[in-house]
Amino acid sequence: MGNSEITKIPYDERTDDQKLESNWKKAKRQFEREDWSACVIRAATSAEIAANIYIRHFLQVEHDLPPNFVDALLMSANGLDGKFKRLIKPAAEHLGTWPTLKTLQKKIESLNNHRNGVAHAGKFKSKKDTKVVLEQSLAIIAALAPNEAPKLSLPFES
Repeated sequence: MGNSEITKIPYDERTDDQKLESNWKKAKRQFEREDWSACVIRAATSAEIAANIYIRHFLQVEHDLPPNFVDALLMSANGLDGKFKRLIKPAAEHLGTWPTLKTLQKKIESLNNHRNGVAHAGKFKSKKDTKVVLEQSLAIIAALAPNEAPKLSLPFES
Protein backbone atom coordinates (compact mmCIF):
# COMPACT_ATOMS: atom_id res chain seq x y z
CA MET A 1 0.00 0.00 0.00
CA GLY A 2 1.42 3.37 -0.99
CA ASN A 3 1.83 6.09 1.61
CA SER A 4 -0.92 8.24 0.08
CA GLU A 5 -3.31 5.35 0.64
CA ILE A 6 -2.07 4.94 4.21
CA THR A 7 -2.82 8.57 5.05
CA LYS A 8 -6.48 7.97 4.21
CA ILE A 9 -6.70 5.41 7.03
CA PRO A 10 -7.29 6.92 10.50
CA TYR A 11 -4.09 6.48 12.53
CA ASP A 12 -5.70 4.27 15.19
CA GLU A 13 -6.95 1.90 12.48
CA ARG A 14 -3.55 1.45 10.82
CA THR A 15 -1.44 -1.66 11.22
CA ASP A 16 1.90 -1.36 12.99
CA ASP A 17 3.58 -1.66 9.58
CA GLN A 18 1.57 1.31 8.30
CA LYS A 19 2.26 3.33 11.47
CA LEU A 20 5.98 2.65 11.11
CA GLU A 21 6.00 3.73 7.48
CA SER A 22 4.04 6.94 8.12
CA ASN A 23 6.11 7.90 11.19
CA TRP A 24 9.36 7.34 9.31
CA LYS A 25 8.13 9.41 6.37
CA LYS A 26 7.19 12.20 8.79
CA ALA A 27 10.65 12.00 10.43
CA LYS A 28 12.30 12.35 7.02
CA ARG A 29 10.18 15.42 6.20
CA GLN A 30 11.06 16.97 9.56
CA PHE A 31 14.75 16.34 8.87
CA GLU A 32 14.45 18.02 5.47
CA ARG A 33 12.72 21.02 7.14
CA GLU A 34 15.56 21.13 9.70
CA ASP A 35 13.12 20.47 12.54
CA TRP A 36 15.73 18.40 14.37
CA SER A 37 13.99 17.93 17.72
CA ALA A 38 10.68 16.82 16.21
CA CYS A 39 12.57 14.47 13.90
CA VAL A 40 14.24 12.85 16.92
CA ILE A 41 10.84 12.15 18.50
CA ARG A 42 9.46 10.61 15.27
CA ALA A 43 12.56 8.50 14.71
CA ALA A 44 12.37 7.16 18.27
CA THR A 45 8.65 6.48 17.79
CA SER A 46 9.47 4.55 14.63
CA ALA A 47 11.94 2.36 16.52
CA GLU A 48 9.35 1.71 19.23
CA ILE A 49 6.80 0.69 16.60
CA ALA A 50 9.39 -1.77 15.24
CA ALA A 51 9.59 -3.23 18.75
CA ASN A 52 5.80 -3.59 18.71
CA ILE A 53 6.03 -5.45 15.39
CA TYR A 54 8.64 -7.84 16.80
CA ILE A 55 6.65 -8.51 19.97
CA ARG A 56 3.31 -8.91 18.17
CA HIS A 57 4.86 -11.38 15.74
CA PHE A 58 6.33 -13.44 18.56
CA LEU A 59 3.25 -13.42 20.80
CA GLN A 60 0.36 -13.33 18.32
CA VAL A 61 1.71 -15.12 15.26
CA GLU A 62 4.07 -17.64 16.84
CA HIS A 63 2.18 -18.22 20.11
CA ASP A 64 -1.40 -17.34 19.16
CA LEU A 65 -2.02 -15.01 22.11
CA PRO A 66 -5.04 -12.68 21.84
CA PRO A 67 -4.41 -9.14 20.56
CA ASN A 68 -5.93 -7.43 23.62
CA PHE A 69 -3.54 -9.36 25.89
CA VAL A 70 -0.56 -8.40 23.74
CA ASP A 71 -1.74 -4.76 23.69
CA ALA A 72 -1.83 -4.77 27.50
CA LEU A 73 1.72 -6.13 27.67
CA LEU A 74 2.96 -3.50 25.21
CA MET A 75 1.32 -0.70 27.21
CA SER A 76 2.71 -1.92 30.53
CA ALA A 77 6.24 -2.33 29.15
CA ASN A 78 6.24 1.43 28.49
CA GLY A 79 8.67 2.73 25.89
CA LEU A 80 11.33 1.23 23.69
CA ASP A 81 13.72 0.47 26.55
CA GLY A 82 10.99 -1.21 28.61
CA LYS A 83 9.79 -3.26 25.66
CA PHE A 84 13.34 -4.28 24.85
CA LYS A 85 14.21 -5.35 28.41
CA ARG A 86 10.86 -6.82 29.48
CA LEU A 87 9.49 -8.38 26.29
CA ILE A 88 12.04 -8.61 23.48
CA LYS A 89 14.89 -9.97 25.61
CA PRO A 90 12.88 -12.94 26.98
CA ALA A 91 11.45 -13.65 23.52
CA ALA A 92 14.90 -13.51 21.90
CA GLU A 93 16.35 -15.72 24.63
CA HIS A 94 13.59 -18.24 23.93
CA LEU A 95 14.31 -18.07 20.19
CA GLY A 96 18.08 -18.22 20.67
CA THR A 97 18.58 -14.84 18.96
CA TRP A 98 19.50 -12.84 22.07
CA PRO A 99 23.27 -12.78 21.33
CA THR A 100 22.47 -10.91 18.10
CA LEU A 101 19.74 -8.62 19.45
CA LYS A 102 21.57 -7.61 22.62
CA THR A 103 23.95 -5.62 20.42
CA LEU A 104 21.06 -3.14 20.03
CA GLN A 105 21.14 -2.21 23.73
CA LYS A 106 23.61 0.68 23.38
CA LYS A 107 21.74 2.09 20.37
CA ILE A 108 18.45 1.89 22.28
CA GLU A 109 19.96 3.62 25.33
CA SER A 110 21.40 6.39 23.16
CA LEU A 111 18.15 6.79 21.22
CA ASN A 112 16.19 6.97 24.49
CA ASN A 113 18.56 9.58 25.91
CA HIS A 114 18.13 11.78 22.83
CA ARG A 115 14.35 11.33 22.79
CA ASN A 116 13.93 11.90 26.52
CA GLY A 117 16.11 15.00 26.37
CA VAL A 118 13.66 16.51 23.90
CA ALA A 119 10.43 15.15 25.40
CA HIS A 120 11.16 15.60 29.11
CA ALA A 121 13.82 18.30 29.35
CA GLY A 122 12.91 20.47 26.36
CA LYS A 123 16.37 20.13 24.83
CA PHE A 124 16.99 21.16 21.25
CA LYS A 125 18.83 18.81 18.93
CA SER A 126 21.41 19.58 16.27
CA LYS A 127 21.64 18.19 12.77
CA LYS A 128 24.55 16.01 13.89
CA ASP A 129 22.53 14.54 16.80
CA THR A 130 19.56 13.95 14.53
CA LYS A 131 21.65 12.07 11.96
CA VAL A 132 22.92 9.78 14.73
CA VAL A 133 19.37 9.20 15.96
CA LEU A 134 18.08 8.37 12.48
CA GLU A 135 20.95 5.94 11.86
CA GLN A 136 20.41 4.25 15.23
CA SER A 137 16.67 4.07 14.71
CA LEU A 138 17.02 2.52 11.26
CA ALA A 139 19.47 -0.08 12.64
CA ILE A 140 16.97 -0.97 15.39
CA ILE A 141 14.15 -1.20 12.84
CA ALA A 142 16.27 -3.42 10.58
CA ALA A 143 16.86 -5.84 13.46
CA LEU A 144 13.34 -5.88 14.92
CA ALA A 145 11.20 -5.44 11.80
CA PRO A 146 13.38 -6.75 8.96
CA ASN A 147 10.45 -6.97 6.53
CA GLU A 148 9.74 -3.26 6.98
CA ALA A 149 13.28 -1.86 6.95
CA PRO A 150 13.81 -2.14 3.16
CA LYS A 151 10.89 0.29 2.67
CA LEU A 152 12.71 2.97 4.69
CA SER A 153 15.71 5.13 3.89
CA LEU A 154 17.75 7.85 5.51
CA PRO A 155 17.11 11.43 4.34
CA PHE A 156 20.85 11.95 3.86
CA GLU A 157 23.90 10.13 2.52
CA SER A 158 25.57 8.13 5.27
